[in-house]
Amino acid sequence: MRRQKQDRQTGIALVEALLALAVMAFGMLAVVGVQATLRQNADVAKQRSEAVRIAQAEIERWRAYAGLQAAGGLVSYGNLQDATLASVAGGNADYSVTRSVEPDQSALILPYPIYKTYTVDVGWTDRNGLPQSVRLSTAVAAVAPQLSGTLGVPASGDPFSQPGGRNRSVPPSARDWGGGSSDFVPPGQPGNNLVGWRFDNITGEITFCTTNITSTALLTASTDFTCGPNKGTLLSGFVRFATGAAQPDAATAEFPPIGLALNLDVELTLTSPNHPSPGSICFDDAPLTLAAAATVAAVNYYCAILASPANTWTGISNLVPRAFTDAGAVVWTIAASGAPAYKVCRYTPAANDTAVIANAMHPRNYSTVTKPLTRQNFLVIAAANTCPTDMAANPATGDFVNSNTLVHQPAP
Repeated sequence: MRRQKQDRQTGIALVEALLALAVMAFGMLAVVGVQATLRQNADVAKQRSEAVRIAQAEIERWRAYAGLQAAGGLVSYGNLQDATLASVAGGNADYSVTRSVEPDQSALILPYPIYKTYTVDVGWTDRNGLPQSVRLSTAVAAVAPQLSGTLGVPASGDPFSQPGGRNRSVPPSARDWGGGSSDFVPPGQPGNNLVGWRFDNITGEITFCTTNITSTALLTASTDFTCGPNKGTLLSGFVRFATGAAQPDAATAEFPPIGLALNLDVELTLTSPNHPSPGSICFDDAPLTLAAAATVAAVNYYCAILASPANTWTGISNLVPRAFTDAGAVVWTIAASGAPAYKVCRYTPAANDTAVIANAMHPRNYSTVTKPLTRQNFLVIAAANTCPTDMAANPATGDFVNSNTLVHQPAP
C-alpha cells in the first residue's frame, strides 16, 4: 500500500518543470520585445538627432547670409524664400528638407524690413515604414553683415564714439598730449596771433586759446598754446561740389565729382539771446585760387559757438561767396539763376523743411543746441540744376551714405 501511494505522486515534478519553462518562455519573449523596442527607439533617436543637425545647419547657413539684397544664387536675406531642397542621405535614412518663410510683417509699418520667420522641416521614414519629422524655427534679422564691426565700439552709450578714445566731435587731426584734452588750430587763418582750440576729449567742449603756430600739424608738446576762460561748442562739416553743367543725381550726391571747388566762407547767424559778441567764429580750408580749386574735392569748415549762460544756441548756417585771389573781378554768387551762380544744397534725411528732425540731422534752423554737431554737410551745384534727392542713409538695406539733399540757399 505504501508503494502504490508513492507511484501516484511521481509525475508532479514534471508538470512543475513544464510550468516553469512556460513562465520562463513568456519572460524571455517579454525581454526580447523590450530589446526590440529599445533598438527601435534608439534607431529613431539617432535619426532624429541627424535630422536636427541637418535642420540646424540649414538655419545657420541662412543666418550667416552675405548681404541683404537678393543677388543670384548667393545666400542673402533677399533670397530667403519658401523652397523644397534636395534630399540628404543620412547614416541610416534619407531626409527630405523643406523651408518656409513667413513674410516680414514689419514692412507694413516701417520703410525697411526687420526680420523674417524661418522654419525648416526635415522628414524621413523609419525602419518600420512610419513617417517621422523634425521642425526648427528661428527669426532671421535684416541686419547688414558689415555692421558686425560695431561690436567693437566701446559701450559708452554713443554708437559712433569714440575714435581714438575721444569725443567724435574732436577733429581727427587734433593733437592729444595726454591729460584729457587735444589741441587744434583751425585752418585758413592768416598772420600771427592765431586762434587755437583745446578740446575736452570726453565732452568735446572747446576752450579758446591763442598761438603763433599756423597749422595743427606743426604743433608740438612745447608749443605756446595760451588758453583763456572762454568756452564754446563745435559745429563742423564739409562742402562738396558738383559745379558742372550736368544735373546731379543721387549717385552724384553720394560721390560728387571734384568739379570746381569754390572759395567761400561759412557764416553762422545766431538767433538765441545772451551770446557774447560776435557769438561765433568760423574757419575753413577753401581754395583761394582757381589753380587750387581744380584739385580740391571738399572744403572742411569749423565753427565755434561761444557759450551763453544757458550753454545752448539757436541759429542757421550759410555759405558766403568769396572771390578767387587770381581771378580779378570775377566773383561767384548764390542765386536761383544766372552765371556764375550756384545753389547750395543741404545733406539731410528730412523729406522737406517742414519735417521736425533732430539738430544732428542738419535741419534748416538749429534749435536749442546743447551738444557739438558734426557732419553738417553741404553740396554746391549750378544754379540751373535741382538739389538731388534720394532715400536717406539706411543701414538695414546696406546703404550707409545719405544722398538726400534739400535746397538751402537761396532760401526756397
